[in-house]
Amino acid sequence: MSLNLQQMAEALGLEFRGDADLMINGVASSGSATASDLCFILSVKYVEAVNASNCSAVISPPELAIAVEGKALLLSENPQYSFVRAIEVLGLEPQARVDAGIHPSAQIASSAKIGSGVTIGALAVIEGDVEIGADTSIGAGTVIERSAVIGRQCLLHSQVMLGRGVSLGDRCILQSGVVIGGDGFGLVEHEQHWHRIPQLGSVVIEDDVEIGANTSVDRGALDNTIIERGCKIDNQIQIGHNARIGAHTAIAACAGIAGSANIGRHCKIAGGAMIGGHLTVTDNVMITALSMVIKDINQPGVYSSGTPLMANNIWHRVCARYKSLDKLAQTVARLEKSSK
Repeated sequence: MSLNLQQMAEALGLEFRGDADLMINGVASSGSATASDLCFILSVKYVEAVNASNCSAVISPPELAIAVEGKALLLSENPQYSFVRAIEVLGLEPQARVDAGIHPSAQIASSAKIGSGVTIGALAVIEGDVEIGADTSIGAGTVIERSAVIGRQCLLHSQVMLGRGVSLGDRCILQSGVVIGGDGFGLVEHEQHWHRIPQLGSVVIEDDVEIGANTSVDRGALDNTIIERGCKIDNQIQIGHNARIGAHTAIAACAGIAGSANIGRHCKIAGGAMIGGHLTVTDNVMITALSMVIKDINQPGVYSSGTPLMANNIWHRVCARYKSLDKLAQTVARLEKSSK
């Protein structure tokens, strides 16, 4: 689909500046854009690249409009979101679904309940008493174990595994390799041997949750592991048994959430962050990359503990000085005491 600048502005609910009849056919980065493409800009550091681009139009915050030269403008307080909406309006997102139907190689138990318009790919396995809501797509090689429930308009890519009794809400997206409802890491030590604790709970995932490739969400030991509505979870993340992730929280790649952690709503957890077990993180917390959370966070805000990158020779000196910090602190305390 192609739209002129005025049509695009109306579709996005934005003010525009420039030739109303300018045609927009696609979207692109500033480095690869052609004359009919739309770009976006977030901050002044990208102005030079946008000005040098071949794009014809730019979605810009109002305060940067004066810095953008020779381009038509769409003014937005949230340019990145408006850019995503432009992709939708132009119909550019690839369609992952195929026509509804069940591949003849799929194995479906007679007691499974399959809604209207459901697609089930080749070699998928649907066990007994599974329920799949209308217009859901199940990818090739996916396994849905007994008594699992999947809502409407979900998209499960190839080779997803949903364990027994797992519940998935409406409009959820699970990328390839996701495992929901595998056994949690439950062990008890007795006489110097580890003994497995049966994992009797399940996993409940609410509406509009997206989970990235090769992420694992363990079933609960007794109670359920719960991921509330609207959460966005990246690739290669581990969520332990009995954890609870609050609504609309976003978790970036390679983060680890230990068992029974309780993460609040509207949190942002950056890549590689680790959250210990049985901890509580309140709502509206941002945890920066590689941070280690070892105690409760009770106040909203931004929290960090990862060591920033530095030249190797400086890093070695810094590490060596860590050993002197306690002695230094004691010396300072004595000096403060003696000066009083």
